Amino acid sequence: MRIFNARSIFRRYNRSPGNRRTEEMAGELDVGAVVQRERDALAAETRIAHCPPLVAVNDIDEVARVPSQLRWNHSATVTALSGARGAAFVVECSSLGSTSLWCGTENNTYRDDYLRFLNATYQLNIDRIPPCYDVDHLYNRSRAQIYGLRFIRLALVEGRANRSHGAAYEKDITTNEAVRVRKDMKLMDEISCMKYFGFLSPLRDNPREGEVKAYAAFAASRLGLDPALVRENVLYLRKKASTPWARKK
Repeated sequence: MRIFNARSIFRRYNRSPGNRRTEEMAGELDVGAVVQRERDALAAETRIAHCPPLVAVNDIDEVARVPSQLRWNHSATVTALSGARGAAFVVECSSLGSTSLWCGTENNTYRDDYLRFLNATYQLNIDRIPPCYDVDHLYNRSRAQIYGLRFIRLALVEGRANRSHGAAYEKDITTNEAVRVRKDMKLMDEISCMKYFGFLSPLRDNPREGEVKAYAAFAASRLGLDPALVRENVLYLRKKASTPWARKK
């Protein structure tokens, strides 16, 4: 699959000791262009569907059918990633310029498969993902395993934002949440969306009101969401994650 050549952004030099850092910088710029492209596509998905995107499913083919309001005019294909070491599928929506990787919940080689996905799809020819990015499950992998969900959407997320959420909201909700009604799919929640777009997580002892306000303004302008409702949802999720409202036994 070759739909986008990110290398056109920055000239790649011959690999030599003197040019190695230049090549690393080129790779970062290339990957950065891919991240921005996927962010733009996810924002478009949200605006069109009037709801957050799917981030975890049991049936990978559901990604090409749901949400119906999105897929009516923006069809998607689901294709197994060639050469993947674990269960991995490429979901492509050409009308939105969207190409994403979904991996099996039990896939422990997802980082290697994501690198393979980047090189196969975007012709980056890189041997590692720049350290400023983490390969992230857009639905918490531990929770997906608890709920028996089989596939999760992956993306590159800024390392600082990913670690902020992993040590705060995601850690708390995994600790305090018990298995409730099992569902066949999960949508991205507001705080996970904050992480994806690079905003830091609100904390138990620091609500980071400025960060939440900035995200709410961003969500209104880019995602077409009501900023007051966004802020309300973030505060609700943060409070819920901090409370042993359904602690596992």
